[in-house]
Amino acid sequence: MPIKAFLLIVLFFFNYSFATTSDNKSHILIINSYHKGFQWSDELIFGLEKVINNDKTVETTILYMDSKRISSSEYYEELKDLYKLQLNNRKYDLVLLVDKFAYEFALKNYNELFKNNEKLVFTGIEQYEPLLVEKSGLTGKISGIIEKRAIFDIVNIINKMMPKLKKLYIINDFSKNGDDSDIAIRNAINLNNNLEIEYIRYSTIDELKKKFSTYKKDEAIFFVRFYNNTNQELHTNQEIASMINSFELPTFSTDSLFIEKGSVGGKLVLIENLGKSTGNLLLELLNDKNAKPIIKTYDSYSYIFDYEKLKKFDLNTDFLKKKVTFVNVPLSFLDKNRSLVNAVFIISPVLLFFILLLFYNLQLQIKNTKHQEFIIQQSKLAEIGEIISSIAHQWKEPLIEISTLVQEHVASSKKTKEEEEKYLKDIMFQIYYMTDTINDFQDFIKPSTKKTHFDIKDAIIKMMHIVEHNIKYSYIDININFQEETKLIVLGYNNELMQSLLNIVNNAKDSIIKQRVSNKKFKGLINIDIFKRTQYVQIEISDNGGGIDKKDMKKIFDPYYTTKEKGHGIGLYMTKVIIEDKMDGLIYAVNKNNGATFIIRLRLENENFSS
Repeated sequence: MPIKAFLLIVLFFFNYSFATTSDNKSHILIINSYHKGFQWSDELIFGLEKVINNDKTVETTILYMDSKRISSSEYYEELKDLYKLQLNNRKYDLVLLVDKFAYEFALKNYNELFKNNEKLVFTGIEQYEPLLVEKSGLTGKISGIIEKRAIFDIVNIINKMMPKLKKLYIINDFSKNGDDSDIAIRNAINLNNNLEIEYIRYSTIDELKKKFSTYKKDEAIFFVRFYNNTNQELHTNQEIASMINSFELPTFSTDSLFIEKGSVGGKLVLIENLGKSTGNLLLELLNDKNAKPIIKTYDSYSYIFDYEKLKKFDLNTDFLKKKVTFVNVPLSFLDKNRSLVNAVFIISPVLLFFILLLFYNLQLQIKNTKHQEFIIQQSKLAEIGEIISSIAHQWKEPLIEISTLVQEHVASSKKTKEEEEKYLKDIMFQIYYMTDTINDFQDFIKPSTKKTHFDIKDAIIKMMHIVEHNIKYSYIDININFQEETKLIVLGYNNELMQSLLNIVNNAKDSIIKQRVSNKKFKGLINIDIFKRTQYVQIEISDNGGGIDKKDMKKIFDPYYTTKEKGHGIGLYMTKVIIEDKMDGLIYAVNKNNGATFIIRLRLENENFSS
């Protein structure tokens, strides 16, 4: 369960979307091995979409596996279960697998994830094994593009650029991708046995910065990758670029990720172009539904070098006799002052044009300002209308509680002083809650509301005080389960979260009461379970009220959708807005154990989900 919660947050908050079914469109599912924000896959998908988006009949859906940050067998098993749920009853024309993790994951779990004979397409992997495909029973269903890095050629380029080279350091991390590159690296080492080569796979950024902090004339570095350090901690591209830029030895690379970021350059794979080739392959397969599997090797390279780095290490590229692109080239005087030169030629006729244009824009802005004020006013009126409805909804339960307490007090004429004080205290608690509700909604319509740190357990206990009498006299047992002496601190809006939980508990109570209409002996039960996970807290609110009809399940969070005769349909909608939009969390509902279960996931304090 803890990994699934993290996966849901990643899937719903890093641009996850479903493909909609349509007879006249083709649908491509993209399973990305990494998280959104991982530069290599982001650039590849950017290039792919440049091609795919030109065809309006093709739609794409992206799932992010986040395999750089977590890649245990338990994680993949739970990821499979999650994808089975997400992909159920969905048909895709093609499934694109971005890099090795997604490729191996799909091969292993194909029969459980895909029920419509979907064809698979891989991209970005460096080693393709037909035998693995055959063992997976997927012969005839897999096409793809093998990314071939020019490792041997780059070693030769380094040798020619530095004819007195005595020692070459090759950096390649210890990961699955590193293992694929390892084959080509060791072949290059064996073919250059006259050169001293130190092959580094286990290290840290600090160790490498220290190791290469001193310039040595006849030494160089060939950087392949270094995303995972000795402790298997993930490094961002920014951290890696900073490390490469600090090296006092010329550092060559295999792709475009670190050019202008410390790398001297080399014979590079342009990741965006790899994405474009992948896009063209996808369109080719879509246009010919009966096409046989296509396996291509991407071996299109660009010779790109950093002029400043070449100058710093006294290197030149004259021997290449290839088309070479230079970056960081110093600007000539004309280039540096081009805008001033251009201005001299065009300023006179353009000046009059700009005066007329400014006058026209001024008139247009005056007109638009009035229109915008009208639109804003309409928006505010609509917002106030929703707030008034929400206040009425939030006040309903405290008023019922007060009514129950007063009736109970009247029915018992003999009360001790302590009992009188307790009843008075309970009634005042409900009144204070109603007052706080008004204050909360007043804050809601202000430009911003300040987030605070608070304990989830305290919020739940306080919320239960609001409805405990009403729950009790509805013959419903309620259980709250959480670990003692465990702080569950989150950052957000305490009162609004209480209102959200109250909406769910009240819905559970109403479902149970509905069951008791047909069975007077029916015993209601509501369980509130709080779990602490590594990166989030999970709240599960379950009841035995019969569950939610399948036809209603997809709509229960829609505004103004209700199954109650006198319901207004904004309770669960506002709950979702508060949990997901205002507290950056997640809420969804499932049916189990003859009832409904609402699952809420919120980040714990100081957890960082950025890439």
